[in-house]
Amino acid sequence: MRLRFFAASVLLFTSMQVVHSQPRSVSGIAVNGHYFTDAKGKPFFWLGDTQWELFHQLPVTEAKALLLERKKQGFTVIQCMTTGVFQEWGIMKGLKRDTSNEAWLHDDPAHINELYFKKMDSVIAWAEEIGLILVIGVYHAQDVDHGRITFANARSWARWLAARYRNASNIIWSMYPHADTASSKILNEIIQGLKEGDESRHMVTVHPDPSPASSSFFSPASWLSFNTLQTWNSGYINYSMVMSDYSKTPVMPVVNGEARYEEEDGTTPADTRRAGYFSMLAGGFYSYGHQDNWRAATTWKSWYASPGARQMSIMVNLFKTLPWWNLQPDSTILVNRKPGVVAARSAIRNWLIVYLSTPGKIVISNQWLALIKEASATWVNPETGNTTNAIPGIDKDGISFVSPVWTDAVLMIKKGKLNLKKSK
Repeated sequence: MRLRFFAASVLLFTSMQVVHSQPRSVSGIAVNGHYFTDAKGKPFFWLGDTQWELFHQLPVTEAKALLLERKKQGFTVIQCMTTGVFQEWGIMKGLKRDTSNEAWLHDDPAHINELYFKKMDSVIAWAEEIGLILVIGVYHAQDVDHGRITFANARSWARWLAARYRNASNIIWSMYPHADTASSKILNEIIQGLKEGDESRHMVTVHPDPSPASSSFFSPASWLSFNTLQTWNSGYINYSMVMSDYSKTPVMPVVNGEARYEEEDGTTPADTRRAGYFSMLAGGFYSYGHQDNWRAATTWKSWYASPGARQMSIMVNLFKTLPWWNLQPDSTILVNRKPGVVAARSAIRNWLIVYLSTPGKIVISNQWLALIKEASATWVNPETGNTTNAIPGIDKDGISFVSPVWTDAVLMIKKGKLNLKKSK
């Protein structure tokens, strides 16, 4: 199917389009610019998962089953790719290429693989039905590097893709270019194609590759709905990079879309959750990942319930005990803040939260004495979800707390009970 026939194919697709009922999509940005809202204007909590090979390696039934399990675990957003660039890595490892699971025939966007897109249609519709948002990659830097996406075809390809899914209420478009000025030429063509295809119905972000990089490299841009960054790291950079974007103008939500994957090169569950808490307390959001989401997607039943994924459920349950949308990063909460310890509070100062990436003693400024006297103070174990009372002590510089001897710990001080829901 050549590009000149794309318009006709869009008309033929009308009978196959997904039937939509109640929209569950991320549909807006809050007035303060820092978080997402749903179709009813209520705060939408982003807990992402990277499933790059969702459309490529998994049969429809398996893809749907995996999405349902992620939904049960508390994930709200799934990041995936339209183009099968990750299969190249399999080819380099000697795996046989399966072109039937690729978006294009002959590596050419002018030759659409309709069977592939019928599969993609079904998975998108199912995600919408169960209330999951899909952040769908339109192209990757590798598509440009290998000559599949060019200045000549980028706009037509994006227009066709956006037109096919213009009525899907549960998708966000993303691009994966290099974070350099040379990428802007093709990126701008892609953006124009998306606008022409879906009349700007969907949010748009950029996930630059390789790391560390952020879409703020391309900002300000009127088409950029929110910032996405990748650190490819499990350390403090997850706080500092998110905090940097959180502080920029124009103000927009920040998503840490790719830190270290669990089990990859020795990355532990503690590493993945540390990146998550760093991102959240910097005022952003987080997307978790497991190495086998792209290395061995078809084996998902053996890793979807990994310790790191279960601990993401604990994290989302913890933040949902709060009006998390009022969160503001605030390093002044702590006296003589140590590396690896970060803090945030509510906008109206009726709760605060501290994350310690290693156990130890922290000292909270005396300005919080009144809250501590009338609030409950609780230690939460991010690994298990277990809680214990936090007993304040007197320190010459403020109010001290000593964490239990866990791998890491969260201190929650708030008016009323914590009511942390136990994770399965």
